[in-house]
Amino acid sequence: MKTEHDLLPAKRSIYLKALSALELRNYSLTASLMQPLVIEEPEFLAGRKLLREAQVLNSRGKSSFLGISTRGLSLGKSKVHTLIAAGKWKEALAAAEKGMGADPLGLHSNRELFEAAEAGAASERVNLGKLQTEVNSAADEAMRATAVRKLEAARKHVETYEAIARFALETAALDPKNTKARHELGDYFLRIENFTEALKVFEEIVQKTPGDLEARDKAKEAAARRSMKQSGLQNTTFSGMVKHRQAAGKEEKVVVAEESPEELARLVYEAHEAGTPDRESARKLADLYFNNDDYEKALEYYRYLSALANQTDSGLLRKISDVEIRILSHTITEKEEALAAMESSSPEAVPLRGELEELLRDRAEHLLGAARRRVERNPTDLQFRYELGEQLVLAKHYKEAIPELQKARNNPNTRLRALNLLGRCYSEHNMLDLAAKTLLDAASEIPGTDGTKKDILYQLGLVYERMGSKEKALDCMKQIYEVDYGYLDVAERVESSYMA
Repeated sequence: MKTEHDLLPAKRSIYLKALSALELRNYSLTASLMQPLVIEEPEFLAGRKLLREAQVLNSRGKSSFLGISTRGLSLGKSKVHTLIAAGKWKEALAAAEKGMGADPLGLHSNRELFEAAEAGAASERVNLGKLQTEVNSAADEAMRATAVRKLEAARKHVETYEAIARFALETAALDPKNTKARHELGDYFLRIENFTEALKVFEEIVQKTPGDLEARDKAKEAAARRSMKQSGLQNTTFSGMVKHRQAAGKEEKVVVAEESPEELARLVYEAHEAGTPDRESARKLADLYFNNDDYEKALEYYRYLSALANQTDSGLLRKISDVEIRILSHTITEKEEALAAMESSSPEAVPLRGELEELLRDRAEHLLGAARRRVERNPTDLQFRYELGEQLVLAKHYKEAIPELQKARNNPNTRLRALNLLGRCYSEHNMLDLAAKTLLDAASEIPGTDGTKKDILYQLGLVYERMGSKEKALDCMKQIYEVDYGYLDVAERVESSYMA
C-alpha cells in the first residue's frame, strides 16, 4: 500500500495542496486535485480517503432530483462491470472512482468501487497459490529468495485491494439508515476471514438495532469462527466445531458482547481501586467512546492506558496524539462554520478570526510537539527520531532536524527517507558538499530507479547544479530521463543540453 512518501515529488505536492484546501474548507478544490491523483495511484489509500472526505463534505445538503440518487438508476450493464468482465480490473477501478463524486455515500457507487477492488484482490489471490508452489519447488536459495519476494509482493497487493474494497463498504455504511451496507461490510470481513472485524461490525449493528436477529446470529458465527481459527480448527464447519466442543464436554457458548459504557466504566474503576487494572475493559471503553466521536472521554481512557504502560506503548502514544488533533480539528471546524455564517463586516467576526488563527497555529505546533514528546519518552526509538525530523523539516526548522535525521538513518526502515531529508537540510544551509555526499550515498543504496530514487537523483542534480558541476547535474537528470520521460522538468533539462 502506497504512502505519501512513496509518491513522486510532483504528486506529493498535489496531495499536500489538497490537504491545505481541505483545512480551508475548499472541498471542491480538494476533490478536483485528488481525483486524478487517486486514479493514477490506485494503491494510495490515504489519498482516496482524503478525496472521499472532500466529496462527502462537498455534497452535504445537496440532493438529487426528487431526492432520488441517479446513481441508483443505471440501466443495463455499467462501464465498471463491463471492464471487470473483460478482466480489466485496474481500468474498472478508475472508472468506479470517476463515478463517486456524484454520490459518494451511495450504495450503488460504492458497490461498484468495491467490486472493482475485489476483482483486483481476486486477480492477485490467484497468483498466491502459484507463487507458493514456486517457493516450495525452488531449486536453490537464490531462486527461493526471488520467489519469496514475489510472494510477499502479491500478498501486499491483495491486502491493498482488500483495504480499498473495505473502504468502499465502510463509506456506504456511513449512512446511518443504510443497515444493508453495514451487513455487506460484515459479510465481506467474514468472507476474507477477518473475523475480529466482522464481529465488531455485527456487534455494532446489534447495539443500535437489538431486534436484528440476522446480525446477532452473524456476530455469534464470527466469534465462533475466530475461536476456531485461534484453536487450529479453521477448516472445520461451524456446526462441526460445536459438535467438537460438545464431544469434549466443553460446549462453546458464544455471546455477543453488549457491555454498556457505564458497565465498562464500573469494571475499570473497581479494578483500578483493587490495584489490578483491567486494561482490556479500559481499551474497550476508550475505543467505544472514540468510535462514537466522544473524543474527550476517549482521550481520558487512552491516557490512563498509556500511564499504565509507563508512556512506552508507541501505539497508544500515537492514538493519544490523533485524538488530541481530532479535538482541535473539531473546534476549528465549529469556528469556521460560525465564521461562515456571519457577515464579513460583523464586529463579532474579527475576534473569531483571531481565535481561528490561534487554533490553526496550535494544531501545527501540536503535531511538532507530539513528535518531540515521543522522542523524549523513547529517545532510543529511531522511528520516532525520523518522525520528529520530518516534522521539523515541514516546519522549516532545518538545523534542528539534522541531528534527528542523522540518528534516524541508522534505522533500516527509515534510512533512505532520512538521508533524503538530511540532504535537503544540508542544501538549505548551503552545505552543498555534505548534501551531495548524503544524497549520493542514498542513491547508491537503491538498486533500481523507483520513485524514491528519482526524487533523490533530482535533488542531487540540483545540488550539483548549485555547485557548478554541470556534467554531474546533467548525469543525474539523464538517469531519470532514461526511465521516466515525464518526471518534473527532466525532459526539458536533458533535451536542452543537446541544443546548446
